[in-house]
Amino acid sequence: MTMYIAATFKELTRKRVFLVTLIVTFVFLILFVFGIRELAGMEGQNQVSPAQRMLNSMVLIVLGLFFAQFLSAFFVLFSAMGTVTGEQENGLLLAVAARPISRWKLYLAKWLGHAVWIIVYSTILFVSVVWTIYSQADFPVRADELLRGFGLFLWMPLLLLTLTMLGSVYLPMLGNGICTALLYGFSLFSGLVEGITVYQSSHPALEKILLLTGLLLPTDSVYRRSLYELMGGADLAGLALSDMGPFSMASVPSNAFLLYTVGYSALLLFLGCRAFSRKDL
Repeated sequence: MTMYIAATFKELTRKRVFLVTLIVTFVFLILFVFGIRELAGMEGQNQVSPAQRMLNSMVLIVLGLFFAQFLSAFFVLFSAMGTVTGEQENGLLLAVAARPISRWKLYLAKWLGHAVWIIVYSTILFVSVVWTIYSQADFPVRADELLRGFGLFLWMPLLLLTLTMLGSVYLPMLGNGICTALLYGFSLFSGLVEGITVYQSSHPALEKILLLTGLLLPTDSVYRRSLYELMGGADLAGLALSDMGPFSMASVPSNAFLLYTVGYSALLLFLGCRAFSRKDL
């Protein structure tokens, strides 16, 4: 298994998009740290009250993690969209599949290989954003809330990875990337629309569309639950996220919905293993 994880990393580093992702990530973190330091300095000069400072830090954590999860999704899409069909086209998959290992085990090994590096990348983003706001803007952090928020933040790109790899069994690399990106974008857009509904009642048809979108690709819902846990649950999250325009949280995904995402991921993995086992290489 370690061999496949190392092989996945070598394959990632050969792609130009990997270098582009690292550069964009580095630029984002530099600008983010610089911006937070400037805002923290302005608050110090204006003598902002502790309560207002805490609310400002929560707003910053929402914006920071929003762009962080966007970068994490970008990394997933461009690293995994050609996992099967892309390697099949260049002949790498046939050489790997010739080894004495079951096809479904090979599929899971590839999933695990991508998952390890996605977790590493997402961890760097999460820790960088949270630590910056904690140290510069006095964002309140408790260990249990931090761990729950962190775990859910990592779960979001893993869900997207599972869907992307399933699509790579059926679709060409470019087609899979476009379809998965559209689904992710639609899920993200639906979350922003739901945030706007905090200010006025929404049409029942719109509520059904938002619900179906969350069931089809629950990445945005998991992200919002991550924010909810990170900000202290019902104690502080409702106060911070009730008036942020499209970033407002109209509802909090329940524990039952999180269990649904586990079943969702397991089903997609099963379908991917089954389809890959029957695929003509």
